[in-house]
Amino acid sequence: MENPDGARRTRPRATAVEEHLNATPEHPSLALVATVRSRLGQPRDELGDAPSLTAWLTRHDLPPATDPDPVDVGEFRALREAAYRLLADVTAGRAPADADVELVNRCAAHAPPAVSLVAEPDGVRRVRERPTPAQALGLVARDLVDLVGGPRRDRLHQCEAEVCGTFFVDTSRAGRRRWCSSATCGNRVRVAAHRDRAAGP
Repeated sequence: MENPDGARRTRPRATAVEEHLNATPEHPSLALVATVRSRLGQPRDELGDAPSLTAWLTRHDLPPATDPDPVDVGEFRALREAAYRLLADVTAGRAPADADVELVNRCAAHAPPAVSLVAEPDGVRRVRERPTPAQALGLVARDLVDLVGGPRRDRLHQCEAEVCGTFFVDTSRAGRRRWCSSATCGNRVRVAAHRDRAAGP
């Protein structure tokens, strides 16, 4: 398997996942918020049940050690909504609600999964045990804490597409990125603008 930069990567063992959460380009906390599609239009929730939560965690390098249950689903959805409100407040320069800050902090307080070193022919590799659903919740919440409380906070923006509502970190040099994805939201905005121009006054 290859990383996007072309480097070779070995497949993680079944009982552990390689610790590379911070190396992935997509923050899991922002990805969690994005599980409500078209939030400002006709919302569609992608975390409707335990299997969908398992699939989401696995896609984001957090395959759970045990199967989530409905309580876990509810906790992830509660964190998601608090994260959305917190991000909206932070990017608008408003003070966040105490209840949202407390919920994020409570989730972030979950103990992280154990990490260890695995010997390899050319050195060692750090691995992280598969998290329980509660530990995965804590990892996602801590990612949000680091994001809104760290140096990248000023690069946080909400997608300007009319119905999207998701947030992203603008890594462009000029800092003028408008959409979460130019290929999806950006393209829809451009197509709509072209259609309006073609329709005339």
